[in-house]
Amino acid sequence: MLPSPATLRNQVKEYLADSDNLTSASIKKAAASAVFPDIYRASLATHTILGGLSGSRLHPTLAPARSIAVRVPLLVAIGQSSVASAELRRFLELALWTIYFTDHPIEWRVFLNNKSKGFAQDIHQPISYAAHRQLNAYLDYAGELMGAEPSGLGKTAIEGLRQVVWELNSMVHAGRIAREARKLPPQDDVSETALRSFLKIQRATFSNCCILLCAYRREKFDKLNAVSRSYFDWLVGPSARKRVRAGPFGISFA
Repeated sequence: MLPSPATLRNQVKEYLADSDNLTSASIKKAAASAVFPDIYRASLATHTILGGLSGSRLHPTLAPARSIAVRVPLLVAIGQSSVASAELRRFLELALWTIYFTDHPIEWRVFLNNKSKGFAQDIHQPISYAAHRQLNAYLDYAGELMGAEPSGLGKTAIEGLRQVVWELNSMVHAGRIAREARKLPPQDDVSETALRSFLKIQRATFSNCCILLCAYRREKFDKLNAVSRSYFDWLVGPSARKRVRAGPFGISFA
C-alpha cells in the first residue's frame, strides 16, 4: 500500500534532513581542502575570461557556458563530482557549438527550431544534417579552423580536447557504474585524491576551451582587461602563456 500524503510529507522531511547533513559534511571537507580552492579558481577564471569574450553575435552566447563554470565548484563541494563531470561535458559541447554555429547562422536557426530533435541521419538534407551532428563533428570543424591559427596553440587545444572528450565520455557513461554490484552512496568522494583528479580534468576542459575561444575571438582577446588576462595566464599555464606572448596568436577573419 502506498504511503498516505501525511506519511509522504514526513518521509520527504526526513530525506531532506539527511541530505542536509550529508551536504553540510561534504562542504566542511571542501572548505578544509588544499585542492578545492584551485577548483573554484579554475571556474572563476573561466567565467571571467568568457565574460570578456562575450558578444551578441555569438550563437549560442557564452552565458550558458559561464553558468556551468559557476555551478561546477558547488556540485563538487556537495559531493556530486560525477554530476560536475557531466556539466564539463556540456560546457565543452557549448564551446564548440559557439564556434560552429556562429559561423553557420542558417544551421543555427534550424537547430533552434528543432529543440527535441536528435542527431540527423539524412546527409541529403545538408543543413539539418550539419545542425544536428555528434560532438566529434564540431570538434573536427574547430580543428580544421584552427589550422589557420599561427601559434599552433589552437591545434594543441584540439588535441587536448580529444583526450578530454574520451575521458569525460567514460566518466559520464552508465557503463562506468554498471559493473558495480553494490549500491552506490548518494555522494561522491571528497578526498584530496578525488578532488585532485577532478581538478585535472576540469582544468584541461576549461583551459583548452578557453584557448580555442580566445583564438576564435582574437579581437576580443586582445582587449581583455588585466584581470581577465591574468586569469587566462594562470589557467592555461606557463608554456601556453609563453607561446601566446611570443605571438601572433588567434585567427584573423580580415
